[in-house]
Amino acid sequence: MPAKLGLPAIVIAFLLAVAAPVLADDVTANPDPQASTIAPQPTPPDAPSPETTTTAAGSLDAVAPVVVTGPATVSGPATRGPQVQLRPPPPSPFDPPADSGNGRRVVYSKSQQTVWVYDETNTIIKMHRVSGRQTPLDPAPGTYQVWSRSLRTFSINNPTITWGYMVRFAKGGRDGNIGFHEIPYQYGQPVQSVDQLGEALSGGCVRQTPEDAIWMWNWAQIGTVVVVTP
Repeated sequence: MPAKLGLPAIVIAFLLAVAAPVLADDVTANPDPQASTIAPQPTPPDAPSPETTTTAAGSLDAVAPVVVTGPATVSGPATRGPQVQLRPPPPSPFDPPADSGNGRRVVYSKSQQTVWVYDETNTIIKMHRVSGRQTPLDPAPGTYQVWSRSLRTFSINNPTITWGYMVRFAKGGRDGNIGFHEIPYQYGQPVQSVDQLGEALSGGCVRQTPEDAIWMWNWAQIGTVVVVTP
């Protein structure tokens, strides 16, 4: 048999039933009991946004421009690129001999197996390696002149050896002619290579590449001075 409720209990139950909908609306509208119920104040219309700054022209930029003056600096240790130490070059075997005359001439160094060509102003206009003879004779050091020229010729002692662009300027010990010319051929083959120029390989004549021989043929006319140095 259910217990009988007294008058105070009935009054409390009635009050709870009436207040239940009101309490439910308050929780839904304001779920956070710690939340503030103060409404935010309106922002003045002329106040700038806190996320932007105003430039002098009045436009809005998300980030103010930064002006850098002076040289830029880099943190950390300074680094330097590779350096080249400049030193005077060593004496070159291609330096022309001293006291080799003046004016328009050809200078032939037997010890260096090199030829230099000078113009009228005493300026070197050409230099190239040759193959001659390195003994004191054939030819002996001294000053000569071109006295004969032949477009094609051959060896007096061995006619199978031929060459072109012969520019004669001296006589050898056996009365042979000595001059500038291209590398000789024997049986259709050169008697030496171009790479061997600079070596003393001839019996007295001055062998040159075909290109240098043609150049000398065109430049060294009859009477051209030729200076031979040791």
